Amino acid sequence: MNKTILVVDDNQTVCLMLKSWLVKKDFIVDTALHAKDAKEMVREAPYDLILCDIKMPDIDGFAFLKWVNTYDPDTLVILMTGYADIESAVVAMKSGASDYISKPIDPEKLFSKIDEAFELQENTRRNSRFANDFVTPPGKEYKLLFKQLKSIAENNTHRLIIGDRGTGKDAAVKYIYEKGIHRSKPLVLLDVNDIIGGRGGISGNGYGKSVLLEKFQKAKGGLFYIKEIDQLNKFMQDDLLKIITRQNKDEDFTQVILSSEASLEELQGILIPKLFNLLRDDCVILPLLKGLEEQIIFFSNYFLRFANFTLNKEISSIDPVMLNLLIGYDWPGNIQEIKNCIIKAALLTEGDVITADIADELFGTVKIKNENLHVDKSSLQSLRKENYEKEKICQALDLAKGNKTMAASILNIDRKTLYNKIKLYKIIV
Repeated sequence: MNKTILVVDDNQTVCLMLKSWLVKKDFIVDTALHAKDAKEMVREAPYDLILCDIKMPDIDGFAFLKWVNTYDPDTLVILMTGYADIESAVVAMKSGASDYISKPIDPEKLFSKIDEAFELQENTRRNSRFANDFVTPPGKEYKLLFKQLKSIAENNTHRLIIGDRGTGKDAAVKYIYEKGIHRSKPLVLLDVNDIIGGRGGISGNGYGKSVLLEKFQKAKGGLFYIKEIDQLNKFMQDDLLKIITRQNKDEDFTQVILSSEASLEELQGILIPKLFNLLRDDCVILPLLKGLEEQIIFFSNYFLRFANFTLNKEISSIDPVMLNLLIGYDWPGNIQEIKNCIIKAALLTEGDVITADIADELFGTVKIKNENLHVDKSSLQSLRKENYEKEKICQALDLAKGNKTMAASILNIDRKTLYNKIKLYKIIV
């Protein structure tokens, strides 16, 4: 579908010139000489993009831009400025314009800016649809987790989050930030691994302390997130303890969230006693994916939709054989690993269903350690045969409207064999 563009400029010659250029590029173009008329046109039918001059007699371009951003935030706006008017350009971008272009306008430059604006919009939509948000899988484990995270956000408390690699520690912090009172203030990250030269070894105690305090100041009034606190040396732990305990809950209160892959038992031997005792009671422990069948299915389907969207694929499903293999895997890398696995599977899949044909290559990629999941040709053929047989029995029962004698006749097997198969495959009739 062709994109629609509205050109707003009090100079009719400019309007007609721009329209003639844009129509040749297959855009649908309207023009308006006044911002007032442009508003009426936008109200009647939204436009994909608006080209608007900054200097107009009734309403200037900045005021019109503000109105568009409020009325229809999805509409892109490129402001046209006077030649080399850098100050206006800066104001335009800060005011929410997609871009600006200086007069006299070069057509090729204009086309390039329009293409870039649409491309950026598409990328933004794509990323926002499947952003690194904390999705809500089923199950009591995640129900309890979200209850904890919501409480932390609402009560503005400091907290420790413990979770193995890939369990979603960063996403949990983002959830707290976006649901809490600090979302309009800074979210500042300190990854302790960035300032250490080895486990627990800071490159100079003074350097480590200065980085910790500098980051805390930047987060003033917002949320300060420290990753891998088990890597902090004793001096920095002492400073962290002071930061947490000496704050008053005033308007500049900074919420501190900490995370670690170490267990509580391990942290007890790493953290100074006062800091450990402060954090241990109400810490959040993220669930492991291993053995959570319902959640593995959920994440598999969720990341399949993500893969379809980002890779421009149209894969409809994961076949039962492949799904059984996914369920049986231990997932040491948890959510991040299953995401990488499904994306890899989508890349390897040429049809519309992810099948176990790619199991060897896929599981080799994710380094399966579970010996029970060794996949060979004979086991795959057996699983496919069972799945096919179950499907045919279900179809026969549907045709026979649940009459087992008739279904057995359709399948050309005796009733006893059918009863055994129904019991074997746990088919509900």
